Amino acid sequence: MASNEPTSIAKRFLGFCLSILAGVVLLYLAVQLLAQFWGWLLLIGLIGAVIYAGVVIVRWRRSRW
Repeated sequence: MASNEPTSIAKRFLGFCLSILAGVVLLYLAVQLLAQFWGWLLLIGLIGAVIYAGVVIVRWRRSRW
């Protein structure tokens, strides 16, 4: 059961610091993971953009006839 005592400012500050540290570590890990395959993501996005542009151009040319 939780006690009704208010937590001290030192405990709250420690919890805040640990939360910030955990956030920084997780952000660092996410950036490192993304750095491993960002080239592939860029290539997939480029291929998708080329396919989308091709579909738009074909639909535009067919609607002119």
